[in-house]
Amino acid sequence: MIDLKVLLQNKISSIEELAQTLLQAFNLVNFKNVSSLLTFRKHRVGDVLSTGRTQWIVCTEPTPFEVNNSLYLKAIGDVFVEDFNDGKMSQSEYVSLANDFCMAQSTGNRLVFDADITYEFSHDTSFNIYVESGGWYCSGNCRLVWKGAPKAGYAIKVLGRFAYGHHYASLVNNSNYCPLEGFNIGNYNQMLSGIGLCIGSSVSLSSMNSAVVTSKFTIKRVSVFDFDDVIVFYPGVWACELHQVNTMGGSWQTPFYFNGLDFGESIKLTNCFIADNHRRVVDNELGKVNFNTGEFIVYGSSFNNMRVVVNGDAVVKMNCPHFENPQSKAKNKRFLEVVGSHAYCVLDKPQIVIRDTPIYSNLFYCKAGTTKNRHPYAGGLVFISPSYNAASNYRPDLAPFQDDDIEYESDGYLELVGGGGRVYLEGGAHINSLFYSNSPIPISRNLVGRSLINSDFSQLNQSNVLSGWRVLEDAGKVRIVNIGNNKTLRIDCDSEMFRTNGVYQEIDCRASSLLMLTMKYRWETEPHDAANSFISIEVEFRERDSSEVISSRRKLKGLSDHTDGKTMNWNMAHIYKIVPAGANNVLIRLLLNSNGTIGANNVAASIDSSIVNLI
Repeated sequence: MIDLKVLLQNKISSIEELAQTLLQAFNLVNFKNVSSLLTFRKHRVGDVLSTGRTQWIVCTEPTPFEVNNSLYLKAIGDVFVEDFNDGKMSQSEYVSLANDFCMAQSTGNRLVFDADITYEFSHDTSFNIYVESGGWYCSGNCRLVWKGAPKAGYAIKVLGRFAYGHHYASLVNNSNYCPLEGFNIGNYNQMLSGIGLCIGSSVSLSSMNSAVVTSKFTIKRVSVFDFDDVIVFYPGVWACELHQVNTMGGSWQTPFYFNGLDFGESIKLTNCFIADNHRRVVDNELGKVNFNTGEFIVYGSSFNNMRVVVNGDAVVKMNCPHFENPQSKAKNKRFLEVVGSHAYCVLDKPQIVIRDTPIYSNLFYCKAGTTKNRHPYAGGLVFISPSYNAASNYRPDLAPFQDDDIEYESDGYLELVGGGGRVYLEGGAHINSLFYSNSPIPISRNLVGRSLINSDFSQLNQSNVLSGWRVLEDAGKVRIVNIGNNKTLRIDCDSEMFRTNGVYQEIDCRASSLLMLTMKYRWETEPHDAANSFISIEVEFRERDSSEVISSRRKLKGLSDHTDGKTMNWNMAHIYKIVPAGANNVLIRLLLNSNGTIGANNVAASIDSSIVNLI
């Protein structure tokens, strides 16, 4: 009889080791976790091992996991993070160990997380995930939360492995192009300073020093909650996509342009949900989506209770975006603004939901492309077939008259887009008035090719004459006066007989278009001076040869109609006309009509603005 104890006493130190040795012979060795695998010291080249769901092979090529006799452990296929949980290490420790292995340049395995586990990390834990590695993956939604603000300044950083100057084009072809999929990062309503998801890397947003090429990848099914900056793009990022990436809470950040910057080519956002601008820890400011440079292409995404700022020389093109402030009763709100001197934004078939609660700010704002800019044709805002509500409580024109200590972001005009910048409309507009009002809101007083020139009467030519308008000046005076900070058209009319005075302007039109006109006016004369005087708006549609197709006259409330004694208040007039067949020109007259009372004083009225859109 052979005595196994005597035969193996110098080779086997425990029953567990004996069992593992026997199983090794049949390639059936299964360790409890990676820690036990690393502490086993009798590995042999070619051994195939397992820890839970992860398969390993012992090899001579270096990896981060060195075992006995200059041998190394190499993972076969996916690495499962829970196989690193030995019950002793914290989640910060064993997830970091797993990530260090998978992110090594010599490995490249995908790190797989379980969907039913919430991982809690200490404030001194952050993770780098390389584009060219296998990335992180969860088939469902794995929750990653931090107990405190990350000491490194970010929770997760997705970055390229190679600096500029490397043969990046050949190296990146070995990437799986999906470094992060299926994670929730952060806790909603628990704001932390720092960055939730950092994309790219350099010494700062304003420098290419230490920048790495971070491109040709997709981040999928990721949500980031309540970091001061939920997503930050660093220099060196381009040609990538964020697909079904949702953020709530803080800001999005990008670099501003600087000489030598390589950033922003074809960055795509697809079916993303960006919402709820909570106040940041660092400055107590509300979060914003800041596009400061680069080219961003947005498909079918939602912006709810979140401001989008297109600044610098950024180019942002959105296809079927959705803008809304659900459940919000805030009176001062903003969906999107184009403010950079070269900023350009296209909104193709946007759905704009305007709640019918009091709103006194302009929901959109465009300063780019104004005549006062150094480069007046370098930017602007384009609407292509927009859809929006005709909400009667949307009144940015009433902002100056609110006495509630709120500084409203309004120019004082009833328009969807404030700011006075260049605004374009391509195609028509769908104006949903089913639930609210039959009075649609003009898009912009500066709607290029579809609006009056100098609709707010703020521009005078070199001869100090009103630009864009022609003056009747049949009886009385037409001049510009300052009321508060605004230039206003003042019309005086001789009332000794029936007389008319005012201004007019012609613009091109197309049959079946909708003409929308809103005019803000007030009387400067008391009723007893000229009780039967009235203001009128005349609209005359014509053919090219000036032959009249159809005309109409809208007589506004006369002085004698003011029984409340509030003749000096500002009033709003609305006109909506369908352009008739055959018409390709429209003449608009704004007139003050005297009552013809002999011996009466002159009558006067002021017009603050007359906004006309043809859509």
